[in-house]
Amino acid sequence: MDRTQPSRHGCVVVCSDANWAWQSVFVLSRSISFDTDQQLDHHIYLTGDVDPGILAAIPPQVVVHSVDSLPEIYVQSAHGRIPPAAMLRLTALSELSGLYERVIYLDGDVFQCWGTLGDLLRIELAGSWAAVVRDRLDWSEGFPFGQGRYVRRLQEAVGVADAPYFNSGVMMIHGPSYRRERVTDRALSFFQTRRDLCRFGDQSALNAAMAGHIAELSPSWNWQMSDVNYALTAGRTPRLIHFTGQPKPWTDGLKLMPSGAFKAMEAFLRDNDLVYLLGPQSPLNYESATMERRRVREVSKLMDNTLQKRDLIKAYLDRGDFADIQSGLRAYG
Repeated sequence: MDRTQPSRHGCVVVCSDANWAWQSVFVLSRSISFDTDQQLDHHIYLTGDVDPGILAAIPPQVVVHSVDSLPEIYVQSAHGRIPPAAMLRLTALSELSGLYERVIYLDGDVFQCWGTLGDLLRIELAGSWAAVVRDRLDWSEGFPFGQGRYVRRLQEAVGVADAPYFNSGVMMIHGPSYRRERVTDRALSFFQTRRDLCRFGDQSALNAAMAGHIAELSPSWNWQMSDVNYALTAGRTPRLIHFTGQPKPWTDGLKLMPSGAFKAMEAFLRDNDLVYLLGPQSPLNYESATMERRRVREVSKLMDNTLQKRDLIKAYLDRGDFADIQSGLRAYG
């Protein structure tokens, strides 16, 4: 096959090790269920000793890429909650950018609430290499002090003073541009030479590699859950909720997060006889008699100063210049 030109218009890809395999399969299953017009192909990159039950649950439409071992630089990148397999997306994007005009990457903790990811194929990129959403720390007027200083250092290093810092959990890349500009190679080179500026692993490296060449999507496409936007989630009804922090829906023992996410995950696990994969912190173990008081206390913290939190991010949320809105897409449900 001639890999210099894309053969298909769009695909969705997730990447995972054995620890997040079922979540990644769920993400793809969810995308397939919403892709009623079959606009998208689906791919998964897997590494590690994945449970056979999870492998059996992979929909037949999904192309599986088994990765026996990770490059040493991926292994060296691991720190905190970022595993080596997180950098598999660099491999996936490099390979798939030669086959597709547009490649949509999702993290395993992204929940698709409504709408097809195929809508991203309609966005006008106007020469941009990717369409992404700002990191939630930059939704208000300026980053928190320490984070702002870090982002300014990153901007200075790449020579793009006003480059927004994006969250890489949801990305739609333009395949030909990504491949032509060798973005994966750029990101890896930056990671190797400026490890001090890669605070968030390959996310920081991708920000450096694509600085000045991104189109901004509305936050509906990567609604990064936090105490700041918690109270706005139900009213806004974003397309994609990204559970960037803790708890995740499957460890939400106090049932703090939007319930629809775990209900859909539970149904997927039951349909595939995989409920045994849930741990003791799952919502299935919630008991109101002993846990309700603690739950109410935690909800109160999340809802504290709601109006002030809304005022911090309202100007950003209501912007009308996002690429999806400019392309005629509905941002919120």
